[in-house]
Amino acid sequence: MLRNKIGKGAGSALLGKSAGLTRPQEAWAVRADTSDVTIEKDVPGRPHAGKVLAVVHAHLDDVTDYASGTVAKLINEGYTGYLIRTSNNEKTGGATVGQNIISHERDQIRMAKELGFTDVFDFYYRQHRMNSISPIELRGRLIYLFRYLKVDTVITFNPWGHGEENPDHWVTGRAVEEACWMSGARNDFPEHFEAGVEPYSPRERYYWVSRLGQPFNRVVDVGSTLEQKIRAITECKSQGGGNWGSRLRSQLARDGKRLPLLGNDDKTADREYVRLLIENKMLSHPDDWRGDSFGFDGVEQYGLEHAERFYYIDQRPKETSKLQDYIDKNTVAI
Repeated sequence: MLRNKIGKGAGSALLGKSAGLTRPQEAWAVRADTSDVTIEKDVPGRPHAGKVLAVVHAHLDDVTDYASGTVAKLINEGYTGYLIRTSNNEKTGGATVGQNIISHERDQIRMAKELGFTDVFDFYYRQHRMNSISPIELRGRLIYLFRYLKVDTVITFNPWGHGEENPDHWVTGRAVEEACWMSGARNDFPEHFEAGVEPYSPRERYYWVSRLGQPFNRVVDVGSTLEQKIRAITECKSQGGGNWGSRLRSQLARDGKRLPLLGNDDKTADREYVRLLIENKMLSHPDDWRGDSFGFDGVEQYGLEHAERFYYIDQRPKETSKLQDYIDKNTVAI
């Protein structure tokens, strides 16, 4: 595992609890296909102060496309955020394998700063080959980090989301789901305890929607963090379209043309191009297989212009259980 330091000043915010919801929390997982959709909005102040968020993705552009607005919102509300990337991104970037790995690493650190992450961890498994690695090894590395960082909330792929053909995605999602459960067990990796790393299990999970038709039960309003999402996307130049605006600007200039929207410099061109795609619900890729625009399609029905969709699971224990209530009410002196 390589830890890529972001440095001071790159998002030292502290995390917090889920708030701003339109219906009460449940004690255990709620099936997305049988429950009502919850709208999550901004919450004033820092209600999540003291909590920790881990975002686990496989490739540079996963979090930016599907969940960057929500990540920025939660960190702004108090979470301390950590970004974990499982692949080395060697297959994307248009250069050699080694050059692609380095460029993605650098882009990710810049992107993480824009979203407010405190630190970045890279696992460097070979891209598009993650279904050949040991699932136990990957799960064990995640368990250690969840315990060491004391992660309360996780954002990642839906491990059972249909339509997912990328092995890096579903391998990552399934390992995260297993690690969330096992990181709280005392008999798994007891050597951690000898090193002072105690059991700690994330209790909230946000599984982003990455393919058409995947279920969701939560829609997060990201209007207030749209600018952060745009800035984060434009830092993903090796993968994710972060430099498409400047490339278009250069191409037009070679043809003796210009698009006023793109301004007079590359930075403006990149940001305004991404904004154009988002505001006009254009495809985020020319040959986009998802059929959405940076995760925003279909949110108008909830009265929102910019929102991200998730299959949300809440496993936080209730303050008191029915059993404890029964014991408290019926216990008698001996």
